[in-house]
Amino acid sequence: MASIAELLRNYLDFPVNTTFTYTVTLEACPRIFPHQEFRLFLLIPAAISTLILAFSTRRTNKILHVLNGRPGLISPMDILKTSHRFSYAAAFGTLARLCSDIVFDSKYAFNYIGPTYLKVFIALVSMLIYGLGYFPLFAGITTASPLGYLVATLFSWVFTAEFFSNTFCKQQLDISYLVLIVGVLPEMLCFLYLSFSLPVRFVISLAKPKRKTKLAVDFESSEDLYESIRKSYQGIHVTKLIQRPPPPPSPPEGIKEKLTHLLTSISEKIFYKRTKGFRYSARMISVMAVGFILLYQVTFFLFIVFYQIFDYAEKGLSASLDIIGRQITTEEDPAVTNLRTGIYVSYYFIIAFRGCFFTSIMVAFAINAVFLLHYLTSYRENLLSLYKGDNKHLTPRTEKSNASLIVGSMRYAGYQVGYIGWGFFIQFLLLLIFSVAIATVVTLWGILDNFILEQIMRLWPVLLTSLVLNMVQLLLSKFLFLQENGEILAMDNRRLFFIFTYFMFFYNIFIGIFSCLMRIIKSIILGALFLPRLDHSTLPRKFQQMDPGFDAYCGFMHVESTHTNPVAMVFISILQAESLTSLKRKKSNNSDIIPLDEKQEMLDRKRRKAKWKWLLAYTLVNNPEISLQRRLVLAKERNENVKEIFFSHSILYSEEPTKVDMDQIIILEERL
Repeated sequence: MASIAELLRNYLDFPVNTTFTYTVTLEACPRIFPHQEFRLFLLIPAAISTLILAFSTRRTNKILHVLNGRPGLISPMDILKTSHRFSYAAAFGTLARLCSDIVFDSKYAFNYIGPTYLKVFIALVSMLIYGLGYFPLFAGITTASPLGYLVATLFSWVFTAEFFSNTFCKQQLDISYLVLIVGVLPEMLCFLYLSFSLPVRFVISLAKPKRKTKLAVDFESSEDLYESIRKSYQGIHVTKLIQRPPPPPSPPEGIKEKLTHLLTSISEKIFYKRTKGFRYSARMISVMAVGFILLYQVTFFLFIVFYQIFDYAEKGLSASLDIIGRQITTEEDPAVTNLRTGIYVSYYFIIAFRGCFFTSIMVAFAINAVFLLHYLTSYRENLLSLYKGDNKHLTPRTEKSNASLIVGSMRYAGYQVGYIGWGFFIQFLLLLIFSVAIATVVTLWGILDNFILEQIMRLWPVLLTSLVLNMVQLLLSKFLFLQENGEILAMDNRRLFFIFTYFMFFYNIFIGIFSCLMRIIKSIILGALFLPRLDHSTLPRKFQQMDPGFDAYCGFMHVESTHTNPVAMVFISILQAESLTSLKRKKSNNSDIIPLDEKQEMLDRKRRKAKWKWLLAYTLVNNPEISLQRRLVLAKERNENVKEIFFSHSILYSEEPTKVDMDQIIILEERL
């Protein structure tokens, strides 16, 4: 026992006793800003800053006569707008380490010693403390005022100082500062971006104060409100809808252009295809930033920790072989020979397992990183489709209540980050199992070769026969059992088809057994592969509402499309601009306004009325559905018979008379 303990001491260079237990002690980092004290003391300036920002904002509805409508309610983030999206993403990126500490290390805002069942309430209180501490940073960015930028700048500097002092503190580690910088690089870039961009915005807001005009679109700095609408993202989108689409690009000519076009198309399919002019919402960019930083930090942490573990294991096994000797000697104790053989097997296993581990973790990281880009593309395509009224990929709004859609929208961000973490972990485990199986076969090929070859010789006739029969069924169906070589779904040679189907029934039973196994394997692989992607449900179409992740994504997308539709935003902004312009005209001096003749004013009013009628008639003629809805609304106001109007309209606009569904008429009438 003592000799084996000596071997284990050399094996890992750890203190080992005869009970085969060892202890690894890592000296804690002497943090300049302790975690709990920093979060608790941060509540005081956070509360003061929040009150100051609240008094800089006016209320819009309640008790406006008290204190001139102050303080107002401030929000940390406008999740429906695209402005300041990179600042929000950087601010959420600074929270990535805090999120990982909460999930993996259970770090709370204060120590708790008590019953276990009360820990969940301690966690809720800690989340509230963390949220209040970061609230002024987000609220300052949202207010977009000099005071808001000043508060956000001060808090970003405090968080940056805390991050650098605690991350690069002096501790006994066998890694260089360069490796430490690489490990926190994304989070460090987020801190640096906020520390430099927010002061610049503060100076710009003092030098060029913006006029506050609350338009529905993303307001641009311009004296003309209508010009601001045209320059906004929504205005550009609506302009593209009205304009004639550009002609398709000409095909590439020459070998160089064709090769460039081929490589570009392949990269767009694998990674990301950009749509010019499209803007992602602030919440989507923030969620993707947090997800990527968490993936990066977890991958880097596992890589560094297990690299050292495998290095210790390899050195320990090598030292053990040096002690007992690498070669067999004469008159050697059989126990030593068996021990040497076991150490050699363990040595090769450690080397193989190390390669499998690092390969699996890097492949899992690459898959999830590419999936983040695919997720952005899917979000863009689904949102543009919803703008057009196409929701075939998502659960229709008619199948869900409005309250459930709002709940899904609130759940989406947290669910997405959690699913990214779980998806990465499960994909890593499956890849590790698969790679270890391959490495085991390769390492033990001298032992398992006869067994594997025997199984291959036994199964290859079945696989070849199944492949041939599947190809025969496909070819016969296309060229013998269908007319015009399968171009139309019209059967030919029916009697021969019936005979062939009868005999294939018995063989397809055996093929179905293997097909069922393949279906199970495919379900496991695709389920694990698409687990982090909430835009694809892992359940069948009829059971998608039982998928909480996909249900949250559907609610998020429906809320986004309803409240960010560019056409609706531009229309509302035009109405707001008209209202603001008329108010400005009324407040202007009467001396600057040229009085109009009453007859001329009446003539202009009639011209505007006639113009609107012509535009209304043109719209109704080209949109029969709008005409029907308008007639139903007018009939409901006049208490006329809605069913007769619906019946006459269906006959007028249909080629053949159709049977009127009275239930649908009643439902449509209730909706209107």
